[in-house]
Amino acid sequence: MGEKIPFPQNFARFVELGQQASQQQQWPQAIEHLQAAYALAQTFAVNVLLVTALIADEQYQQAATLAQEKVDDYLAAPTECALYLTVLRQTHNFIGGRKICQAQPVVQAATFWSQELVAIEQAEKSYRQQASQQIATLAKALYQLSAVPIYEQLNLVKQAQHLPLTEFIRASRRLLTDRYVHPLLRANFLDELRQLGVTTAVDYLWLDDTIKAVEPADLGAITAASSLQKLQDQLLTVLAADPVLSQTITGELALQAAYLYPFADQVIVQPKIWAAVYQATYTGKKINLTAFSAAEVAIVQQWQKRFNQLTQRLSE
Repeated sequence: MGEKIPFPQNFARFVELGQQASQQQQWPQAIEHLQAAYALAQTFAVNVLLVTALIADEQYQQAATLAQEKVDDYLAAPTECALYLTVLRQTHNFIGGRKICQAQPVVQAATFWSQELVAIEQAEKSYRQQASQQIATLAKALYQLSAVPIYEQLNLVKQAQHLPLTEFIRASRRLLTDRYVHPLLRANFLDELRQLGVTTAVDYLWLDDTIKAVEPADLGAITAASSLQKLQDQLLTVLAADPVLSQTITGELALQAAYLYPFADQVIVQPKIWAAVYQATYTGKKINLTAFSAAEVAIVQQWQKRFNQLTQRLSE
């Protein structure tokens, strides 16, 4: 009998042919077969095979895009996590790789994470030598972040992941005190420094227009403030019968958490009052607020107005 011919929609056969081509280091053929298999079923196993072949064929950006589709799976598996970090290094996503090494999402050998950090440092050094102009151009664009429309700012924030650590921290420190940068983006950069485990105190311009010294490594995640958790839990309990509104509120609370970061607990001192005011605002129903003082309700409403103004700025 001759060689089996891959019939259309034959997932298993495409995988088999892709693996055979990979073993023979025939990467273009392997990629072709594995892409056909992945088009039929987007399994993690095939994703790994295809990403491996793309890396071998030096198609790093395609490998990164594909791996991102299954990022949670990669970070939960020791071998595949190492593969994902390789993808990040090859696409110069140094900050992304460093954040994973800091978080250590999966149990690895004792020296794994330190070795990965060394590999990232070496990759950064090489990238500085090869792409000094690109690094300087991106750093300059970040320094002038507030001068461009918000959609360009968001794109630059993503590109900043491709700066080496020293340059990223330098740019971030400057942006943290730029009053013309949207508070959402300032909070994002502060949280990035937290995820990187930066232990040196930085200056941070907060919503009250004062500069506050904070140590990123000591902070919690943006949405981790206990007051915000209590507020969200109370609202979602009351609105459990309305999943659409619950989803809307969850999204808005995430934005507001960023606006208040990292001092939400100093603002939302009584989540019960906030939940009642929010319920009245979002449902349009008459909620009895007489249990609270008029001054307490007014403070929450003033914060709501401030949040709405900041959110509107994102669409300008």
